[in-house]
Amino acid sequence: MPTQDIVLSIVSSYLIGIFLIPTLINTGSLTKIPFPYLSLFVVFPLVAIAGMFVANFLGKKIKILWQVAKFGLVGVLNTAIDFGVLNLLILLTNYTQGTGLGLINIPSFSLAILNSYFWNRKWVFADSKKGNFVVFVAVTAIGLLINTGVVVGITTLIPPAFGLSPTLWANVAKVFATGFSMVWNFSGYKLVVFKK
Repeated sequence: MPTQDIVLSIVSSYLIGIFLIPTLINTGSLTKIPFPYLSLFVVFPLVAIAGMFVANFLGKKIKILWQVAKFGLVGVLNTAIDFGVLNLLILLTNYTQGTGLGLINIPSFSLAILNSYFWNRKWVFADSKKGNFVVFVAVTAIGLLINTGVVVGITTLIPPAFGLSPTLWANVAKVFATGFSMVWNFSGYKLVVFKK
C-alpha cells in the first residue's frame, strides 16, 4: 500500500475517534466501553489500517474494492463528523425530535459533506476527473433532503422504541438516514460528480 494511503488511513481513523466522542458522551456509551480512549485512538486505527491493507490487496484483483474501501473509511469519518456535531448540538439545544432536530441536522450534515468533498476529490476518486463542487453540492443536497427527511420522519412518526431515550432514538433515526443517503451519495459521486 502506498505511503500516502497509509497516512490518509491513519489520519482519517484518528479524526473518527475525535468526532465519535460527543456521540459517545451524549448517548452514555463512553463509560460503557472498556478503555474508551485506547479503543478509539489505538485499537480502531490499527483495525482500520489492517482492513485497508486487506482491501488494497484484494483491490489489485478487483479494482473497485479498493475504491469502495476508501469510500467506506471516508464514509465512517463523514458519519462520525455528522453524528458528533449533531450530538454536540443536541447537548446544547436539547432538540431530539421533529423540526428542531431537522434544523440542527443541517449544519452537522453540511460539515460532513464539506469533509466528504475534500476526501473524495483528493483520495477516493483521485484518478477521476476533478469533481465540480457545484455538481457535488447538488448531488449532496438531495442526500441532505433524504437524510433530514428520514431523521424527521422517524423521530416524528415513530415514538422511541425498545425503551430508548429520545436522544438514543434520534441517533437510531440518524443511522437509518445515513444508510439511505450513503447509497445515494456514492452512486451520485461515482456516476456524476467524479465520473471518468
